[in-house]
Amino acid sequence: MAKYLVIFLILAGVALFYPFRDLYVLEDEFTSTYALAGEGYWSAEACVEAAKARQAKDFHCRKRTMFAQMMGNSTRYARVGVENIE
Repeated sequence: MAKYLVIFLILAGVALFYPFRDLYVLEDEFTSTYALAGEGYWSAEACVEAAKARQAKDFHCRKRTMFAQMMGNSTRYARVGVENIE
């Protein structure tokens, strides 16, 4: 039983802290805003290949982890609660 718990904790730790990539592509040549074009790429090479498949000239592959995403969501929810109090 303890062996399965250790395996589960290792897998959960890897899932929380593995850096996935999201592809952001420049929407318009006259603005500097990037739109999310794809998410959840396992490697930087896969993200770049997806950008080449879209024939994107200007793009960014940003790292994200599930842990950082959860912390960002909780921070955003905390701000919404504070705004409603004031």
